[in-house]
Amino acid sequence: MKLKLIWQAGTAEDAKALASHLAENYRSRFPNAIDILEEGLEDSLSYYSFPTLDFRKISSNNLMERLNKEIRRRTRVIGIFPNTDSYVRLISV
Repeated sequence: MKLKLIWQAGTAEDAKALASHLAENYRSRFPNAIDILEEGLEDSLSYYSFPTLDFRKISSNNLMERLNKEIRRRTRVIGIFPNTDSYVRLISV
């Protein structure tokens, strides 16, 4: 069983069941790792409490594309920057 299957489960209950199954199988070989998994499991599964997302609305990458286009536009005018600080100042203002 792979560890990442816990976080790919459909529900929090399924994820907890997978985690307990993994703990049963590997506690004798890796007791410290299983203890760490059990301590942080609730915190790492907190994303299940969020409402479901409409992936059609977040599938577009227009915001990042627009940001990259603006950075290219600003830096193309300058060409060569004397140092990194000048570059960061230009793109972050």
